[in-house]
Amino acid sequence: MEQSIDIVDLVSKLLDSGKYKEAISLPTEQQYEENFKDNCWDLIAIVIGKIHDDTIVIKPSLHGTCEELLSIIVQKVLPEEGLLEFIEQIELAKNDAQFGIILTPLQNLLHRITTKKGRCLEWCLNSISTYIENIPTPEYQLEGKERLLMDSEPNVRRIIKVYTMLPSFYNPFIIEVLKQPDVRTNQIINAFLISLLGKPLLFIDMDPESSAKSEAWKCCSTIIQDICTLENDVLKFLTYLEICYKEHQKSKSKTDDSDEEKSPYDHREKLNITSLSGLYYASLSGHFKMPENSLPYVYSTEYVVNTVLLSVVHLLSFTEYGPLAKGITLCEAVLNRLTRNVSHILLSSSIHFDLCKSLSNVAIYSTYESIRKNAVNIIGAHINKFEYKGRYMLIKYLIGVTNHSGMIGYAITIFKNSIDDAFKEPVLHECFTGTQLSSMIKKICYLPYGEESDIVELADQIISTLNLLRYLALKDTGNITGIQDFFPTIETDYINKLRIGLNMSKAHYEVKLKDIEEGKTLPEEAMNVSINVGGNMLQQIPTENKKEIIHSALNAFHLIEGLVARLSECININKMQT
Repeated sequence: MEQSIDIVDLVSKLLDSGKYKEAISLPTEQQYEENFKDNCWDLIAIVIGKIHDDTIVIKPSLHGTCEELLSIIVQKVLPEEGLLEFIEQIELAKNDAQFGIILTPLQNLLHRITTKKGRCLEWCLNSISTYIENIPTPEYQLEGKERLLMDSEPNVRRIIKVYTMLPSFYNPFIIEVLKQPDVRTNQIINAFLISLLGKPLLFIDMDPESSAKSEAWKCCSTIIQDICTLENDVLKFLTYLEICYKEHQKSKSKTDDSDEEKSPYDHREKLNITSLSGLYYASLSGHFKMPENSLPYVYSTEYVVNTVLLSVVHLLSFTEYGPLAKGITLCEAVLNRLTRNVSHILLSSSIHFDLCKSLSNVAIYSTYESIRKNAVNIIGAHINKFEYKGRYMLIKYLIGVTNHSGMIGYAITIFKNSIDDAFKEPVLHECFTGTQLSSMIKKICYLPYGEESDIVELADQIISTLNLLRYLALKDTGNITGIQDFFPTIETDYINKLRIGLNMSKAHYEVKLKDIEEGKTLPEEAMNVSINVGGNMLQQIPTENKKEIIHSALNAFHLIEGLVARLSECININKMQT
């Protein structure tokens, strides 16, 4: 008669009715003992299903009973069968409390397994990784002191909560593999730890200065220490970083066939461009204390810099604050490894040009002001790391790929400062003379539509160009650069067209200003005045704002007009001195 009792239903009802002692006593009662053992598989799902995020607070006795029942089940179930069911429950977990309550019995089952333990551990870690990667990344738009509020963001709190559960699960296996070394098990655990440094942890701000060593920082610090415990040489993963970057660029995704012979480091769901970028942020940013000898000096500086910059470029491709901030920090730290006046030969690696482009995009388009400013500063610092030929190559590239007047103007200013530095040398470098200077001048003295070019849109570029030309006319009276040979072309193809364009633009804007001022007594809707700034039509804006925009444009025209006049004067003086 007793055998007809549905033990699974009975346990469920006892838990629902709060009869926790009776539920725990069932496995030891003779009439239920065999029935309980035979139904352990189904009981796992029932017990875990009783747990909700608030159970431990609202019903601590229920939570404790479920933990005890799972512990009993682990002792009665066949290890392999129980393991598969717990892994499935991780995949089906509806909340983090369910995920958390599974970890201890899962760990205990792994300790009971004697054959293929490494493979079983890998299955468990894979299921944990999948659960973690499905946690939504944080969504916050915080800068400055507001970043102190980041830890209160729901998804950040959830990520930290889950990450703090993990060390107690995997630490016993680290201890085991250190006592009885096994290369594959070592790699399985380490690959899992590296994957934790990718999504979602990568999206949390972990700058120790702004976050005051937050909980997220502590989680990351623990993980990187554990990685170094298993693998002394963190830089060995640079090889995998190169492979992953190439695959990412080509949009290739390797299928994981889980072959026994396949190294855990070759599983792209663990070691990929994002998780490895997280690894090198943690290792090289200076935000975390690294164990001695974890970053050996046997690698050449150039190799480390060029390879880690692959991670930087990847991090800068994100739009979220977390990856961008880490990319900026890592970039600064890596570039500081380079000495001054690095040879242009280092630019045989295209990564430096990719970095220029990435930093430029961030500086122009990022929604975070602090990130934009830092990106601009790093562009200058990166270019100035190189000797003159390297600077020339990077500046010319930046001007060519950037369709933004402000960024082009900034690049021209760096070029001007580089020429000024070069003039202090005994011999002026050839990249600032002759055909190379001519090529640069043609690139920067550019009005895309001649006299009809949008002067407002090009203002920053034009002002920087005029300042450079004026500097050369004043500085190079001996024609060392060959600038005097370019004066006729500059005057005809640039200055004259610029003057005509200025006159046309000024006249246009003055008419618009007059229309607005004369129509100020009319209703707003009766004033049909449109303004084109930078190719954009400004229609639905208040009259006062329109006037401010027009006055700002007219001020820019007056500034450019003054610079043009001064440049012409300097050119004439230069000619007379010659």
